Amino acid sequence: MVLDRSRGVFEHLLDPIANAFRNVNPDMLTAVSFILAAIAAFAVALSSNRYAFLLIAALILLAASGLFDAVDGAAARLRGTSGPKGDFLDHVLDRYSDIALILGFTFSVFTTSIPLGIFALTGVLMTSYLGTQAQAVGLKRNYGGVLGRADRLVLMLLALLIQFILASPSSGVHGAEFLSLTTFDWLLLVFAVLGNITAVYRAVASWRQL
Repeated sequence: MVLDRSRGVFEHLLDPIANAFRNVNPDMLTAVSFILAAIAAFAVALSSNRYAFLLIAALILLAASGLFDAVDGAAARLRGTSGPKGDFLDHVLDRYSDIALILGFTFSVFTTSIPLGIFALTGVLMTSYLGTQAQAVGLKRNYGGVLGRADRLVLMLLALLIQFILASPSSGVHGAEFLSLTTFDWLLLVFAVLGNITAVYRAVASWRQL
């Protein structure tokens, strides 16, 4: 989406941060990103009106995870060690991070529909798969569509912040609702709908190029 199309700009801005990690193995940065995302997912799953502080903890962990995920590639370039092995590890752990986070939101007390989480997970995984599958058949990696990974990160951070603001012992088990859906329900719905639309868009675009 918008953020994925601005990858070059963000990479340039991240260079000073990446330079601070140039003596660190980029694969370690990738691993740290995954670990932080996994812990954030557990925090989301365990959050409630009573333990609303876990929402802020998840927000901080997720933001840090996103930063490390953005910096690992830039650090590898600065070290002159970027290559297929690092790229492969990055994509493997990114997918496990996606799965953990979607499951975290799905099984949160602030979510009312598990099937909605299943559809969201399908959209997210297919979006990522079709982006890299284009490259696997000889095309450029496809970042097109309306919902990329960077966009999902921003939406998750916003959802966590909004849910923290709305969390209250008096707002019921699932928290505040709008049109019978909670904040996390809306997040998963957006992932489900826009994720699958993005997946189809990438599939059609790659098919036409082939």
